[in-house]
Amino acid sequence: MRRKPTWATLACLLTMTGSVAADQVIPDDLIVQGSVCVGFDCVNNESFGFDTIRLKENNLRIKFEDTSVGSFPSNDWQITINDSSSGGANYFAIDDVTGALTPFRIMAGAPDHALFVANSGRVGLGTNAPELPLHVMSGSSPAMRLDQDGSGGFAPRAWDIGGNDSGFFIRDQTGGGNLPFRVRSGAPTSSIDIAANGDVGIGTAAPTATLHVYDNQGNARVRIEEASASAGARTLLELSNNGGVVARYSVAPDTAWETRAEAATWTIAKADSVGPGQFVLDAAGNLSITGTLSQGSSRALKTDIKAVDRDSLLDKAVALPLYVWRYKTSKPNVRHMGPMAEEFHDLFATGGDRASLAPSDLAGVALGAMQALAAKVEDRDLRIDAIQRRIDAIEARLAGAR
Repeated sequence: MRRKPTWATLACLLTMTGSVAADQVIPDDLIVQGSVCVGFDCVNNESFGFDTIRLKENNLRIKFEDTSVGSFPSNDWQITINDSSSGGANYFAIDDVTGALTPFRIMAGAPDHALFVANSGRVGLGTNAPELPLHVMSGSSPAMRLDQDGSGGFAPRAWDIGGNDSGFFIRDQTGGGNLPFRVRSGAPTSSIDIAANGDVGIGTAAPTATLHVYDNQGNARVRIEEASASAGARTLLELSNNGGVVARYSVAPDTAWETRAEAATWTIAKADSVGPGQFVLDAAGNLSITGTLSQGSSRALKTDIKAVDRDSLLDKAVALPLYVWRYKTSKPNVRHMGPMAEEFHDLFATGGDRASLAPSDLAGVALGAMQALAAKVEDRDLRIDAIQRRIDAIEARLAGAR
């Protein structure tokens, strides 16, 4: 078994001063019942105070030189006090002599409790009463920095994790000091809560979906806002699935509606209802509803109201070409009858564009033309009645002449 040097042996070695003419070897234990001063600047009748061992000179080093051989650990270590060069730094350090490294250094002027290890094993940085395994205390914005310095071949990047009276934050120091993550002071419990299965709760500790937003104060909502000064259409919400996509709107415990997007149709329907749905729009633009289509037509919704010249309307309706046709996207056997939007627009100047027709405009033209036709029929009937009365009178005079 190897025998390590005892403190007594160390004390013996430390008693060697520059005034001794030759090395002294003490092949036994050495007990000094007093204090020991080692160094060129030790003096006779040194005043030790409470010091037990004192090192005193202009280059203070304690070196631990391990002479082990074979498989035994043999690293050499050294305690270094201050730089030796003029204008150097003041510090206490532990050097890995063999590795030419300094893993531990305390600079002169470090504040009280810069590093404090409690008897519980808790570590305090800036406090002598750590309350957690690592407790960082500062008078302003205590924080920790994670600094990738580039020595490993990766791009340098520094991140700060800290907190203050405003809240908790993560700062991208390299990226201009941006704060990509912040928790404001006073945020309620489970403002963001990630369950063990990865589900994220906003306002709930028990999320039941991949993202679950919960509130019981009447304020729950999701808002997506793009505030770019550059105007333009943007995709602000995208729902993607390997199959149909369903969005559900529950308005009561037993009442819900759904929008369903399939490869060929987009549907609005009562949730869990049987059938195609109350509103079905297919990829060709065909719209089917199971009820009545109602367009807003109240006088309260309208302005610039003018009477229609029904006679002119009838003439235009008679002149309007009608066709039998089908949409290019329809099946060959699906045909329709009616006017072309361009010709309708040229005659009646209605609608927002020349490529579409509003049902109310078609109905209005039909009603106007019918009223004009009815007026013409009524006028013709009156004239026929007058002619008939004249004929009857003539026939009566002829019969009396006989």
